Amino acid sequence: MTDAAASAPVPLTGTSREARVERRVLERRLALILQYSRRLPLNYLGYILVAVIVHRQGVQFWPWVWLALTGAVMVYRWRLGLAVEQTDPETQLQYLPRLLRGFDFNGVSTAAIVPFVFYAPGNFAPLAVAAVLMAGCTIGAASVAGSQRAFVGFCTLTFCFLAAGWAWRGGAVGYMFAAGIGLVYFMLLATVKDQGQMLHKLMSVVDDNAVLSEVVRQERDRATAASEAKTRFFAAASHDLRQPLHALSINATTLDILARRSPDPLLKEVSRGIGSALRQSSGLLDGLLDISRLDAHTIEAKFSPHDIGAVLRASRDEYAALAGQQGLFLKVVAPETPLWGLTDADQLIRIVGNLVNNAIKFTARGGVTLSAEAGADGRVLVRVSDTGPGIPEQERERVFEEFYQIGNPSRDRSQGLGLGLAIVRRTAELLKIEIGLESESGQGTTFTLHIPPAVPLDVRRPEAANVVARSFDGTRLAVLLVDDEAEVLSAMCTYLHELGWSVRGVATGNQAEHALAEGFKPDVMAVDYRLREETGLEVIERIRRHRPELPAVIVTGETAPTRFREFSTVAARVLHKPLDGDRLARTLQEVVLALDEDMRQAVAPK
Repeated sequence: MTDAAASAPVPLTGTSREARVERRVLERRLALILQYSRRLPLNYLGYILVAVIVHRQGVQFWPWVWLALTGAVMVYRWRLGLAVEQTDPETQLQYLPRLLRGFDFNGVSTAAIVPFVFYAPGNFAPLAVAAVLMAGCTIGAASVAGSQRAFVGFCTLTFCFLAAGWAWRGGAVGYMFAAGIGLVYFMLLATVKDQGQMLHKLMSVVDDNAVLSEVVRQERDRATAASEAKTRFFAAASHDLRQPLHALSINATTLDILARRSPDPLLKEVSRGIGSALRQSSGLLDGLLDISRLDAHTIEAKFSPHDIGAVLRASRDEYAALAGQQGLFLKVVAPETPLWGLTDADQLIRIVGNLVNNAIKFTARGGVTLSAEAGADGRVLVRVSDTGPGIPEQERERVFEEFYQIGNPSRDRSQGLGLGLAIVRRTAELLKIEIGLESESGQGTTFTLHIPPAVPLDVRRPEAANVVARSFDGTRLAVLLVDDEAEVLSAMCTYLHELGWSVRGVATGNQAEHALAEGFKPDVMAVDYRLREETGLEVIERIRRHRPELPAVIVTGETAPTRFREFSTVAARVLHKPLDGDRLARTLQEVVLALDEDMRQAVAPK
C-alpha cells in the first residue's frame, strides 16, 4: 500500500463494520492500482513489440497510429496516478472511479490492433500478438485488486477479438486456440473474483485488529489515567494527613527529652506510647510516599560497588530491637570477606528492610535469617528467610500487589497497609535485581535477591570513618526556621532549644531577611514549602541574596511526584512531614557537616 493511501485512517466509531470493511477494501484496491500505474511505462514496451510484429506482416500505417493511441492512454493513466498520489489521503478515494475508467480506455485501445493481426498470412503474428496481449492482461488482472468491473473493462474486448480471430481462421488449430483463449479469460475472471473475496476477508481481519487495538489503547489509557489518579491521591492524602501529625511528632520528641529527664514513670510510659503510635502512622504514610515516588519514576538509582554483607549487617542492626520485642532472632550469615555487588546501597537497604520488617510482622516463633553468598553465575545471592506460616502457592504472585495482605482481614494497621512487597518489587526493578520466592506452608518463606556483581573496591581509608563519625558528635548549630504554622514553628523551636541550639523562628520571607539584618548568622535554614503568601523556594532564593552559600532543608507535606526534582535543585535535603525532632536535628547536622551523598563519594577511595 502506498504511504499516502495508508495514512488515511478509517473511523472506528459512527460507522458500521460492513461500511468500514468496504472502505478498507476500496483503499487497498486504490493502493494496488496506483502501484500498478507507476509501472505503466515499462508495460508500454510490450505494445511497441506488438506494433513492430504487425508492421512486419505488411500493415503499414495502422500499427503506428495504434501505438500513438495506446501511448496517449498510458500517459493519461500514468499522470492520473501521480496526481492522485499527491492529493490529500482523505480525498483519494474520490478518484477511484476515474482510475477504473482508465482500464476501460486501455482495454478499448489495446483491442483495436487485434483485427489487423489476423489479416496477415501464417500463424506467427496471431500467436506472437496473442502471447504478448494475454500476458499483459494477466498482469493487469493482478493489478485490479479483485475488481471484476476493472478486469472486464480491461480484458474482455481483447480476449473476444482474439478468440473471434482464431475462430474466423477456422480449422482444428483455430477452434482449439479460440476455445483456449476463452478458457483463459474465464479462469482469470474467476481468479479476480477469488482475489476480491480474499481481499474482503483480509480487510475484515484488519478491521477486527484495528478495533481490538483501539480497545486495548483505550483500556491502556484508562489504566494509565487510573494509575495517575491513584498517584495523585496518594500524594494528596499523604500531604493532608502529614500536616497535623508533624507538630505532634516534634512535640512528642520534646516530650521524650523531658520524660528522660523526669523521674515520673507515668510520663515515660505516656511518651513511649505516643512515640510508638506516631512511628506507626509515619510508617504508613511513608509507604504511600514511596509508592508515589516509584510510580512517578522520580527515584534514580546511584550504582556503585558495595559490600553486600555490610548492607545486611546494617539492616540487622536497624531491626534487631524490633525482632527482640517480638521474641524473635535476627541473624546474618555472610562471609567475612566482602561480597561486592553493583547496586544503590540506600535502595538495597530499603528492599532488605521491607522484607525483614514484613517477616517480623508475620512470624510468631523462631526468627529471620539474612544470608549472602556468591552465586554460580557471578551474581551475589541475598536471602531473607523466616520461620513464619509460609505463603500459599496461589497467593505468591498477589503478595506483590498494593494493599494486599494475607491473614489480615481486620486490616490491623500494626501490620501496615500491604505496600511493603509492592515497594520491594518496584525498587528491585529500579536496581535491576531479580527476585525469587520460595515458601512452604508452615515452614516459612525465603525471598532471594540476585544482585549484579561489581569490581571490588580497596579498603576505605581510616580518615573516611572519622569524617562520618563527626555527624553525631553533639555539634550545636544556629538554625533559621521558616514556617507559617505557629504550632509547628513553636514545636520545632522548643525542641532545638532543648538541644542547646541557637534558633530563630519566623513565618515569612520578610521576617527571615529582617533576622539576618539584625545579625543572626545561621549555619543552615529549614523552610516549609507551602507558605501562605509565598513558597519555600522563593524564601530560599531571597535568603541567598544575602547568604549565597547557606545550605537549605525543605520541610514539607507536599508529596506530589512533580515536586521532587524541583526541590532537589534548590535544597540539600528534603524532609517529609511528619518527622520527629531527632530526624530533623540529625538532618541539619548532616547538611552542615557536608555528610550527604556527595560527601560520602568525596571521601571514598579512588
